[in-house]
Amino acid sequence: MRRVAKYDLLRIVACFSIVLLHVSSSYWYSVDINGWDFAVMTIYNSFTRFGVPVFFMLSGLFLLDPEKEFIPGKWAMKLVKLAGGFFIWSLFYAFQSVLFHGFKYGWGSVSHEMWSDAVSRLIMGHGHMWFLWDLFGFYLLLPVLRKVCEDIRILGYFLLLWVIVRFGIVTILPNVGGGMLLATVTNMHMYLLTGYIGYFLGGYYLSRMDIPRAGRYLLYILGAGSLVFTMVKTISDCRTSATYDDHWLLPSNLNVLFFSIAVFVFFKHVRLPRKIADGKWVPAMAKCSFFVYMAHPFFIEKLNLLGIKVTAYPVVISIPVMTVGIFAVAMSLGWIAGKVPVAGKWITFQ
Repeated sequence: MRRVAKYDLLRIVACFSIVLLHVSSSYWYSVDINGWDFAVMTIYNSFTRFGVPVFFMLSGLFLLDPEKEFIPGKWAMKLVKLAGGFFIWSLFYAFQSVLFHGFKYGWGSVSHEMWSDAVSRLIMGHGHMWFLWDLFGFYLLLPVLRKVCEDIRILGYFLLLWVIVRFGIVTILPNVGGGMLLATVTNMHMYLLTGYIGYFLGGYYLSRMDIPRAGRYLLYILGAGSLVFTMVKTISDCRTSATYDDHWLLPSNLNVLFFSIAVFVFFKHVRLPRKIADGKWVPAMAKCSFFVYMAHPFFIEKLNLLGIKVTAYPVVISIPVMTVGIFAVAMSLGWIAGKVPVAGKWITFQ
């Protein structure tokens, strides 16, 4: 795959945002809603919400181009490698607690329930690994979706339906008394329009769209406004209801959609300095993004077990420091893992 520096840089930024998301939200549900820490954690968290949508958009950007030759053998191998990578990482996360318990307290102390839970986690994967299931589904649909992308008008029509169903009918209608209409649409069983597929297709669509400068600036203003809305509305709703309400942080809301589109379009049109565009470090780091995504929860969990928690220090400092540290360590290990013959390609999905 031909690498494009600005999209590689966007992949790195999106990957960093995912680490920041999980660090900033690790104790979000336990701090005082009316306290300063909660507000700071919500602000950091809000900045990260483009990460997952942009990951899907970048995947679609490069996989859906109908002008690129579709080779069934390579496509099938990608499916096998994605599934293999999932179960390698799932094996790592599922049995780590069993191994730790066995080595520390003796294998006789490992109960049947612990083994059973580990097997269940192996099949389902660690919490953050849901992303791979969605991506695997998109890979399965790739031959069909590429045909849709051959006509930009048909693609636009599909995305319009997705926005109406996903953000209008599914998300908004239940909150404005539209239960009857929602039930009617539900009976149509258009489940394909209720997930992340619009982000996946949207990456290719936006890459093909020639957005004038005025339109881009309007998108940037809308994206910035959506970011502020996410922060203010989340804090306000949580404090009003006295509950940890993450509704406005979810990718199923228009504020996150607008924010994600604005970030993607900005990087599409950004002019990188030649030193960065021609440098080797950007593509090298981008290749490690999958490893960083898969590995970073391990470091967060283990640091928490050691008592190194974001809430143990002023969160305005501890969150970025911990994020940078985990990101740097995971990125370094990803670079090393990529050098390992055969196995490295599976665990880094290269």
